[in-house]
Amino acid sequence: MIHFKIRHVAEVTSTNTMVLEAAKQGALEGFVLVADHQTAGRGRPGRQWLSPPGKNLLCSILLRPPLSPAQAPIFTQIACRVVAKVLRENYDITSEFKRPNDVMVGSQKICGTLVEAFSSQSKLEAVVIGIGLNVNAEASELPPEGISMKILKNIEYSIDEVLGHLLNEFGHKCSELYKNTMI
Repeated sequence: MIHFKIRHVAEVTSTNTMVLEAAKQGALEGFVLVADHQTAGRGRPGRQWLSPPGKNLLCSILLRPPLSPAQAPIFTQIACRVVAKVLRENYDITSEFKRPNDVMVGSQKICGTLVEAFSSQSKLEAVVIGIGLNVNAEASELPPEGISMKILKNIEYSIDEVLGHLLNEFGHKCSELYKNTMI
């Protein structure tokens, strides 16, 4: 099982950028960076991830899977499916993975993921999974196609609790993947 070590910061340019840099500097698997606000949050190439400060879960998770570089794309599906499962099982929110990297409630986006990896030779060195989950944002703070857990359930959620559920599920999924995958 992966042992997650969470570092919380008030503001950062991009959690993925910072965790990728930490990975290149030797950070261990399980490093998680959580930010209250990102000044340059990223989505797929050419897209930004915008979020009001302190309202949503903005985090990146470092993995060092024993997989080949060709297997790295599976982590986008894993990330989206983990978010959908946690929303369903812990918060009674039904959502779906929408390719390439979103989690949707009906036609509205509740979460975006950004998976980035780097490798050397034929070895996958690191995978960084970025998650932007709309937790407590109000409708006026989101684009028209966005939705949050709070809007859906009229409840203010603990971002730390949501993160805990996500990391627990990621730990299980990664343990299964690592055990069942041959390079």
